[in-house]
Order: sequence, then C-alpha cells, then structure tokens
Amino acid sequence: MRSEPFYKSKLDETRDSLLSLREERENRVFKLKILRCCKETWKLAVPVVIARLGTVGMALVDTIVVGRYGTQDLAYQSIASTLHMLCLSVAMGMLQGTIVLTANAFGRGKYRECGQVLRRSIPYGLLIGFLFMVACLPSRFVMGLLGQPADVAEGSAKVLSVYALGMPFALMFFVMSSFLEGTKRPVPGMVMILLANVINIFASYIFVYGHAGFPAMGAIGSAISTTLIRVILAVGMFIIVFCIDENDLYGVWVKPEKNKEENRRIRDIGYGAAATVGVEEGSYSVVNIMAGWLGAVALGAYTIMLNVSSNVFVLANGVGTASSVLMGIAKGKKSVMDMQIVGYTGLVFNLLIMMLCSAFFLLCPQLIASVYTTDAELITMTTPLVMICSLMCLFDGTQQVMVNVLRGAVDIFVPTLCQGVAFVFIMLPLIWLFAFKWGYGVLGMTYAMIIACACAALFLIVRFVLICRHYKESGFER
Repeated sequence: MRSEPFYKSKLDETRDSLLSLREERENRVFKLKILRCCKETWKLAVPVVIARLGTVGMALVDTIVVGRYGTQDLAYQSIASTLHMLCLSVAMGMLQGTIVLTANAFGRGKYRECGQVLRRSIPYGLLIGFLFMVACLPSRFVMGLLGQPADVAEGSAKVLSVYALGMPFALMFFVMSSFLEGTKRPVPGMVMILLANVINIFASYIFVYGHAGFPAMGAIGSAISTTLIRVILAVGMFIIVFCIDENDLYGVWVKPEKNKEENRRIRDIGYGAAATVGVEEGSYSVVNIMAGWLGAVALGAYTIMLNVSSNVFVLANGVGTASSVLMGIAKGKKSVMDMQIVGYTGLVFNLLIMMLCSAFFLLCPQLIASVYTTDAELITMTTPLVMICSLMCLFDGTQQVMVNVLRGAVDIFVPTLCQGVAFVFIMLPLIWLFAFKWGYGVLGMTYAMIIACACAALFLIVRFVLICRHYKESGFER
C-alpha cells in the first residue's frame, strides 16, 4: 500500500507540470500576439504613410508650379497656405474622436456602433468646416490683422478665400477616411490620395499657367485646383463608404438616435487633439518668428532643417495613426496585455524607422542641404543642423507615436498637458537661453527643440505605463 507522501509527491508533480504547460502556453500566446501586432502595424502604417506622403507631395507640386510661374504669386500662396493649413490642422484635430471611437467599437465587435460614430461625425465635421470657412472668407481683413504689406495682403487674401471654400470637403474626406482607418481599412484613402496627386499635376498646370481655355491665374489657380480636388476626394470617399464598401455591415445608412453623451465623447477627444495641435504648431510658429531675428541666412537654415524633420515626422505620424487604431481596438477588448503590446510595438517599430532616417542624416548631411539650396553659406550653416536632425527625429517621432497611442486609449487631457509643458514651458525658454543669451544661434534653437521633444517623449511614455498599470489594478471602469 502506497503511503500518503507518495500521493502528495505525485500531486505536486502533476501541479508543477500543469503550471509549466500553462506558462509555456502563455509565453507562446504572448509571442504570437506580438508578431500579429507587428504585422497589423505594418499593414495599417504603410497605406497611411503613403497617403500622408501623397498629401505632402500635392503641396510640393503646388509650390513648384507656382514658384515657376512667379515669385510674387509664390509669396501669396505661402502666406495663405500657412494660415489655411493651421486652421485645417486644428479642425482635423477636433475630429480625431472619429477614428478613436470607431476603433473602440470595432475592437468590441460592435460594427453598427462604428457606423453610428461615422454618422455623428459627419454633421459635426460639416459644422466645423463651415465655421472655419466663414472665419477665413473675410480674407482681406484677416490678412490685415497679420500686418502684411498691402499688395501681399491683397493677393494672398484671394488665395485664402478659395482655400476656405474647400475646407468642408476636406473635413468630409478626413472623417470618412478616419472611419475606414478605424475599421482597419486604410487602402481606399491611400488610393484616393494617389489619384488626387495625378489629377493635381494636370489641374495645377491648367489653372496656374492657363491652358484648355482657362486664363493664367497663378496662385489663385493652384488654390482652385486644390479645392476642386477636395470636392472630388469627398465625393469619391462618400461613394466608397456609403455605396460600395461594406455599408450593410456597419449600418452607415442608419440614422443614429439622439444621444448627447455620444456626441460629447466625440467632441471631448477632438478638443484634446486640437489643443495638442494648436500648442505644437503655435510653438513652432513662435520659433519661426524668433529664427527671423537671427537674420535671413539663419532663418533659411532653420526652415530647411524644419522641412527635413517634417518629412520624417510624416513617417512617425503614419505609425502613430496605425498604433492609435490598434490601441483603440485593444481598449475596446478591455485587454491590458493587448494595450501594452500595441504601445511598445509601435514604439519599437517607429524607433527602427527613425534610426534609419538618422543614419541617412548623419551620412549625407551636405547632400541633403544642397538639395534645398545652392547658396554656399546657407549649405555650410544647414549641414550641422541636418546632422542634429538625427536626434530630433528620434525624440520627435517617439512623442508623436506615444501621443497617438494615448489618444487611442482615450486619454486626452494629461497628454495635452505634457506636450504643453514640453513645448511652451521648456522649449521656448531654452531657445531664448541657447540662441540669444548664450549666442549659439540657430544651432542653439535646434538643441532646445531636441530637449523639448525628449521631455515630451519621456512624459508620454511614463503616462502610458501608468495608464496600463491603472487598468490592470482597477479595471476599465473609470
């Protein structure tokens, strides 16, 4: 007869074996989730990045075409485009709730709720577009407030008025493409942007220089081309979302019931995103003015450096948008593990891309600077700034991805506060200290911007860790 210690030993062995198998299975599931997350991030990020680059490409074509038409018209376009893009960026920020709440509903498998978010976002987007359009239409008055010379104010005001007419259509395209991205279908938006680039080349040539029976209109012609393309994009995306793509599954034709709480959720997320855009864009506008105090060459070097870093920023924005969608889905599933995997995968994924860009900046700084200018003095001043961009893109890309990750987790106020502290209370004083008091000039300004981006990245990563810890300890009822 076997003793009690024998049976106890066998039970311990069985328990240890089961625990070992469970731990092995959990590790295998964890690794599979990471691989799947990497694959999903890649599938979402690539079309989004291409679409963002397509938008940049349209602006580049417009600048080249108008610049070759005439320097004066280029000035009109530059001033009008700066103000118009600031308004449009803030407006798009106000509509960020569309992609976040769509992804949340998609993660819960509530496909009809995705359609309801879209239907609530469309009238809200139209209202915002109409308000910004009305604000920009008295363009001569607006340009007068900016203190522009009379001739420049007159020319740029006409361009701004044409841009303003296209704002509601631009926001409609943004809302519907956000809905598709939130349901993990970014390809239609990418295809539409690529087609728009092709149309823009011909339309700009016709309207700017005057062909096919149209008079030469310069910068106004370029604005007309942009506005017409926005109408085409909005109509095309409407057809895709409401008539072709899985409209029955998402119930996009079903009118949502009146629900003030749901409308408020869309607005609240948008307010935080718009505030973030406003703080960051506003801070960089102040920096642009301060760079002008250092002289024309310094301003030119700063402008080139900012353009170089902005092109890389588009890549980080694509990864950030993909991570925001996946984070919204993970939040909808109420899975802390999935949230952590999405956040850290997006962080590492972006870091690898930024490291490749950094290597290019370190190896070919003079070549990059010479693409923008033939002025030897300007190339000499710009070259070290391009090298420093290797650090800028690492930290700026990181903070961009993390703010999108937190936005996907519906964490709005604290990330906005973090970026406000970094860009207003850290960056601007450091620029004054480095560039003017210590005399490092535009190089000092770049150092200050890098420190601010690093602080923003650190604040946001810490915030993400704390958010995940909170959900793990307290659950998802906040």
